[in-house]
Amino acid sequence: MQRLAFSTIPCEGWSLEAIVAAAKEGGYQGLELREGEAWAIHVGLSPAERLQASRLAKEAGVTITDIGSGVCFTGSGEDAGQFHHFAKVVALARDLDARGVRVFLGYFTSRKDQIVPDIPYASLVGALRQACDYAAAYGVQLWIETHNEFSTGRVLRKLLDDVNRPNCVVIYDLIHPLEEGEAPEETVALLGAQCVHVHVKDGMPADDPMATNWTYTRIGEGRVPIASIVELLEQSGYRGYYSLEWETKWRRELQVPGMEPDVVFPHYTAYMRQLLQLERNRGSK
Repeated sequence: MQRLAFSTIPCEGWSLEAIVAAAKEGGYQGLELREGEAWAIHVGLSPAERLQASRLAKEAGVTITDIGSGVCFTGSGEDAGQFHHFAKVVALARDLDARGVRVFLGYFTSRKDQIVPDIPYASLVGALRQACDYAAAYGVQLWIETHNEFSTGRVLRKLLDDVNRPNCVVIYDLIHPLEEGEAPEETVALLGAQCVHVHVKDGMPADDPMATNWTYTRIGEGRVPIASIVELLEQSGYRGYYSLEWETKWRRELQVPGMEPDVVFPHYTAYMRQLLQLERNRGSK
């Protein structure tokens, strides 16, 4: 099995039927469902709607890998409100047979000179322990994405050890550790078996040296060493999904002709199938 998935971020306004059909037709085995009313799947769904959504995916042979929440913990007083929504998403994940709920940590920035509050580390660890314990009761994992102040394996390794919960794991977003100057070899080694999901994207450093974010490109056209990262992951024993996270909603450079889902979805499967076939051939020698 190819273990290919896509996030439904670019599917704003689509019905779940259309999303599942795109996955099946495009050769995807998994779906990462962005949570929110704009994306068909949200915490306001009735029990009957949740059952129907789960059935729809299963009948198509598509696995719902996780629910991509917008929950963001910072260790501040705002975490109580974030936890309230997180609890609702956990119940949604359980009802849809999703393995995990994606969360962010820290503060989103666009420039290196942007001032953000300090993160009270002990409070953040406590918030994550509470969230993990709550999710564990539902059989759900908490998936921290490599992002913001917690983009690198170096930082996340300490956090994972301090939280010390078996259901506290990581989504390895390929581009963000690179933005922080961490080599993939180090990221993969540090995350180890707690890397359960991968966000695939491509890009190159921005022209502005103060920009925190790289400029995104089509898969295979940037400076993210996707092929070598896949090789590293496969050799490390990674068996999760490779999920295309196509951020058209937030990235202007992707909001242009030729970057639509009906173009990028089949391009991604063709690109990744070739890489994974190379890994299978290498492993059989």
